[in-house]
Amino acid sequence: MLTGVLLRARLQGGRVLPRYLDARAQRRLLPVAERLVTAIERLRGAPRFEVEAALDEVPVLSGDRVAVLGLRKLLLDRATFIVAPGPPPAEVRAKLFWLAAARRRELGPGEKLERSEVVGRAAAELGTSPAKVEQRLFADLRENELLVSFRRISAEGLLGRYNVSLAQGVLLRATSVAVELGPQAPALARQMFRAARFHGLLHQVTAAAGGGWRIVLDGPLSLFSSVERYGLRLGMFLPAVLRCAAWRLEAEFLWGQPRRRARFELGPEQGLVPFGPVPSGPSPEIAELAARFAELGSRWQVEPADAIIALPGEPVCIPDLVFRHGDTGEEILLEAFGFWSRRAVWQRIETIRRGFPGRIILAVGKQLRVSDELLGEEDAGELYVYRTTPSAREILRRLEAGAATSSGAGR
Repeated sequence: MLTGVLLRARLQGGRVLPRYLDARAQRRLLPVAERLVTAIERLRGAPRFEVEAALDEVPVLSGDRVAVLGLRKLLLDRATFIVAPGPPPAEVRAKLFWLAAARRRELGPGEKLERSEVVGRAAAELGTSPAKVEQRLFADLRENELLVSFRRISAEGLLGRYNVSLAQGVLLRATSVAVELGPQAPALARQMFRAARFHGLLHQVTAAAGGGWRIVLDGPLSLFSSVERYGLRLGMFLPAVLRCAAWRLEAEFLWGQPRRRARFELGPEQGLVPFGPVPSGPSPEIAELAARFAELGSRWQVEPADAIIALPGEPVCIPDLVFRHGDTGEEILLEAFGFWSRRAVWQRIETIRRGFPGRIILAVGKQLRVSDELLGEEDAGELYVYRTTPSAREILRRLEAGAATSSGAGR
């Protein structure tokens, strides 16, 4: 995504306005984008400095310079550069410099150090050729890395990606983000909620009038740590919003120097096109937990949860996993609060205390400072506070205990 000087946006009337490429600008820049794509595609195997030199040769109008630099960045983000295989450059340098120092001590007055002689000695000791020593000496410098792969994109796709990347770059500076969803197919809404979980975003979902949803996300500048990483995750979440049928996004900012309050609005009228894979399952951490649980071979089966539980006046509950007993068919949900807000946990506790339709386990990271005694046996849920990662065996123990309690209450 676009950051820093490549982010073309202005503040007007308290609103942050990205300078999207309109239809006219896209027609003008299409030949430029085609040349950029062609230049990078034909240089697989070339060092980075050659790739960047080829991109520099593409003619650009002065007024389009910043936009084209953004297009270049997006292309290079799709490229993979590696250090060419061979002897480690650091070892080659160490050997060469050590031999050069030793040889210099041997020289008499007026004698000169012959580079070729030292390179030849280094090659002999390293078991390679003098040419290979020269080649490997600074092979790990950034400009000497080799382009080994490039995820192809069309020129038209690159121009569309640029506009989305502008919006993503703006969101890097948000203090809060709210998305209003109109009535959606449940699977589509769940897909967006899963994307928020997948990217580890702090968020709260509430049901809106008319059958829609409102999702409020903390922005990166509302946090005290991991600001850059969290901002990138928020930007990566944007394509999930763009896939929805009816939506509107609003973000709050402290923009510029000095910091001034501002807002950013985004909707379907901007015509931004989503891209990238759709997070179709649970987050990697939840998927790993489910896999570990399945390996225990218990009577409980585990699978990703599909429910969206919206109680009147309460934050929406979107469980991560559902555990189903193979004999009785009893179901117990699990909702994980790892990288999360303490407030969200307290809200869920209060919802359970007021009455919850079914049993649920809240898995909460210890860093959120919540006691597992806040929910009692009479409540429909329980708290499981873990240290680093949730334990599959501990969850199984709680499932068995909960099943025993339920069967005892039914007798």
